[in-house]
Amino acid sequence: MAYFKLFPKVGYDFNRDGVIQNVVDIFRHARPLQNFADEINTYRQYSIPDGQRPDICSQKLYGTPDYYWTFFILNDFLHDGMSSWPMSQQDLFSYIETEYNGVAIETRPNVVRNTDGGIVDFRNSLAGRFQVGETITGGTSFATGTLTKKDIYLNQLIVQDVTGSFIGDGVGNNLEAIIGSTSTDSVASWKVWNYADAPHHWFVDGDASETQVSNANFFSTTDDVNTNLILQEGSVAAPVYTSNRNFLFDQNEARSRINIIDPNYIERFAETFEELING
Repeated sequence: MAYFKLFPKVGYDFNRDGVIQNVVDIFRHARPLQNFADEINTYRQYSIPDGQRPDICSQKLYGTPDYYWTFFILNDFLHDGMSSWPMSQQDLFSYIETEYNGVAIETRPNVVRNTDGGIVDFRNSLAGRFQVGETITGGTSFATGTLTKKDIYLNQLIVQDVTGSFIGDGVGNNLEAIIGSTSTDSVASWKVWNYADAPHHWFVDGDASETQVSNANFFSTTDDVNTNLILQEGSVAAPVYTSNRNFLFDQNEARSRINIIDPNYIERFAETFEELING
């Protein structure tokens, strides 16, 4: 029972020439039935084995590959289709290696004020600076690469196709000017990360909900207004981060746990869904 076989057909004049063609009405949509949702025994949780496809899961659970579509109906995060289905560990490693190659150059913006308290400069901010696609060069290392992304919230320049090694040790003792070849914009590096291991987001350590925080409050070179001390990674006052790599692994793991229809109810669910979608 292929998924779109459940859908009605609708006449459509593609060329606006009066010739009507019958096509599947893919815009039909039905959520899981409330009576199913109210029956706690109807649902089960299932952990998708590494690399297992939806049709194989359906075969294993229901004795047929035809009910693969129910997984995408029941789980909200799977409404985007196969792009949201968990990847195998091998595919995930390959994805990270391909999509997260290169480096993330982090800056530490610093607000400069005059004697009246007015802002006269916002040093090392990425806002309004640099152009995606331009060549980035390290003023000391002479390392180069192509700027593929700019994240003003994480203060990161994502540079790929890198030649050489950009400088930035994360404590302010070893940094360099980062210069755009087209924009001629320049900022001081703070820390150079492998892109896969760079922060995906920051959160306050000890917060059970891991509430994400804006790094605008944490990453100025004068973070502590009382002492002017720089809050460095790992300090008591500073937040902690989840890397891109760990975020993707955690996301993939979470996606491997899905809701399924109990095999005793699967036929009734499919029949009722077909009635609704054709109603």
